[in-house]
Amino acid sequence: MKIKPRRLRQALTVAAAIVFAATGTAGAQDQSELSYGRTPGWSFTPGFTLAGVYDTNVALAAVDPRVQQAESDRLVIAEPSVQLDFLSKRTDLSTGYQGYVRRYMDLNQLNGFDQHGHGSLRRLASKRVIFVLSEDYARVPTTDELEVNGVPFSRTGSRRNAFAGQVDSRLSKFMDLTVRYDNTWVKFDRTKSLLTGGIVHGITTRLTRRVAERTSAGGEYVLRVADLNEGTRQITFHDVGATAQVGIARRTNASFGAGYSFLDDKSLNQTRTGPYFRAEITHGTEHATVGAAFEHMFVPSFGFGGSSQSQEVRGFVRMPLEGNRMYYEGNASWRRTDPFIVNELPLDRTLLRSTIGYSATRYLRVEGFHVFTRQDTKIAGGKVNRQRFGGQIVIAQPMRIQ
Repeated sequence: MKIKPRRLRQALTVAAAIVFAATGTAGAQDQSELSYGRTPGWSFTPGFTLAGVYDTNVALAAVDPRVQQAESDRLVIAEPSVQLDFLSKRTDLSTGYQGYVRRYMDLNQLNGFDQHGHGSLRRLASKRVIFVLSEDYARVPTTDELEVNGVPFSRTGSRRNAFAGQVDSRLSKFMDLTVRYDNTWVKFDRTKSLLTGGIVHGITTRLTRRVAERTSAGGEYVLRVADLNEGTRQITFHDVGATAQVGIARRTNASFGAGYSFLDDKSLNQTRTGPYFRAEITHGTEHATVGAAFEHMFVPSFGFGGSSQSQEVRGFVRMPLEGNRMYYEGNASWRRTDPFIVNELPLDRTLLRSTIGYSATRYLRVEGFHVFTRQDTKIAGGKVNRQRFGGQIVIAQPMRIQ
């Protein structure tokens, strides 16, 4: 249940990545982007978070018209964490671990221990080449806390690992090449449930040409190979299209992509084709950063081990409040998953997260948070609503390693 603040931080990390992507790969070649305002050298940050949470639907039970109230409970979450960072002129390394100890007031059988680990490495090999590696592992108690496609809500222990490696190269004064490899692995603890999991490999190749200082255009090819449901479903996705990145205003950036997708389901001997498109925009002011994105594409479905057509809308906002000691962070997303197999369930998923906090000192924050999740399978009794809200104290003190 703790994922509220953690998920919020992950969503803000994604939002920051969107901001970086919208600035274009041209800016990524500059050494100054490694500064981030952090202190050079090694640093170690131990931390601890203590949270009190109220969960309105601990069992993730579907809405029953005859029962107005789902089973709820209060819980306490203790989150120890550590982070190790290194920053130099050419290298930016960050790695960390968080543990989540959950203790319920009434439903003791739901007590547990969840984990999250992450790491990233950014290396400026030369003025023309940058290497980027990232790793993210999460073990969570319920599937609504997973950020993957096509998974129905269930109180099932879940594990997800995402690895990515990327090379950004400046081929000439105006031409950039990006090659990226992604590996996403999902596994569920209860093998007897409808949830199947699997692994997806992806390779993205994108060639862009700058046509103005903050405008670039190019083409992309994406190959994804999915091995799902313990090897019984093997699906290949090919995406070919065009991309564009535009600086609309001094603090407003947008990126676009559109093309055609080809899906080959080897297990069922079926093929499908269709268009895909996406759009992202971010805007920053002195007091806030906001962004929105839309995406329509073919995707693998981890829940039932198949493929589907996905549409997703996302948005985020982050702002300091009075005196910059207070702050607000929020994000929202809506996703519709339409499976290609008739007897599989379509899913509508809504996520809303918000946090308001106060920085009492440099190392101590007090926060209140709220998380709302909803899923609708479009069948009778298929709606699942869940809210979690509470408060927490966050302590984290960076220490310089000489």
